[in-house]
Amino acid sequence: MNYDENQPKIPAAAVSPEDAMMMARLVGEGVPVKVHLEMAAHQEPDADSGDVIGEIPGREHPEEVVVMGGHIDSWDVGQGAQDDGASIIACLEAAAIVKKLGLQPRRTLRVAFWVNEENGGRGGIAYREFVGSDIKNQVAAIEMDGGAESPRGFGAGVDANSMEMLKQIGKLLERVGAGEITPGGGGSDIGPLLRDGVPGLGERTVGTHYFDWHHTEADTLDKVNPDDFRKNVAALAVMGYALADMPERLTAAPGGGRRGAPQQ
Repeated sequence: MNYDENQPKIPAAAVSPEDAMMMARLVGEGVPVKVHLEMAAHQEPDADSGDVIGEIPGREHPEEVVVMGGHIDSWDVGQGAQDDGASIIACLEAAAIVKKLGLQPRRTLRVAFWVNEENGGRGGIAYREFVGSDIKNQVAAIEMDGGAESPRGFGAGVDANSMEMLKQIGKLLERVGAGEITPGGGGSDIGPLLRDGVPGLGERTVGTHYFDWHHTEADTLDKVNPDDFRKNVAALAVMGYALADMPERLTAAPGGGRRGAPQQ
C-alpha cells in the first residue's frame, strides 16, 4: 500500500487466488461463507544485513563490470521460490557455467544477491554506494525478478544502436525461446544504478502463473519447473557473457531504467 502522508493508514491484506476461487465456488453453490482473518504482519526494527557478491574478473578490463542478480529476501508466508529464489540461483548458475567452460570475458561478470528489496530496497542502494565514483565502469545491470517460468527474452533500457546489438544477441537465444528483445528494462534492485545512467535489462518470462504465487503461501519450490529453470540459466549465461565480452558498450536510453514490478 502507498499512502499520502496526510492521510490515515488502514490495514490491508491479500487473499490468495486459491482461497478466492474456493469462496466463489461456495457462494455459487449457495453455501454461506464466513471468513475469519488474523493479521500478524508488523515491522521489526532495522537490523544489519548484507548483499552477497561474487564475480569472474575480466581479462582485459576488470574494472568494468556487468552485474546480474535478484533479491535474496522474500515474503515469509511462502518459501520465496519464484520471488526471488529461483532468479538469484539462475544468475549464479549462469556465472558458474561461464566458469566451468573456462571462459573469461573482457570485463568482469558479477553476480549480486541484493537484500531488502521487499520492504525498502536498501540492498540496491547500498550497492550503488559501494560502486561510488566508479559508476561509469558499470557497463550493464541485469535483474531477474519475474519468476523462473519459461523465458521470453529481455527488456532493455538502451538507445537504438544498442538495441540492435542486443537483438543480435537475442538471435542466439531463440533456441530456448528467449530471443525477444523489447524496450524498457530494469527492476527495483538495479534502479539506483539505472538512475545514474547504467544500461539496464530485465529478464522476462511468460509470467503465466507468477502472480498466482507471488507473495503468498503458494510460492514454493514445487512451482519451479526444472526445464524452464535451465532455459533461464542459459539465457542469462549467454546475455551476461556477451555483454561482458563484446568490444562495444551499451548506451542507456534517456530515462531507460524502470523501477517496480516485473514485466510480463
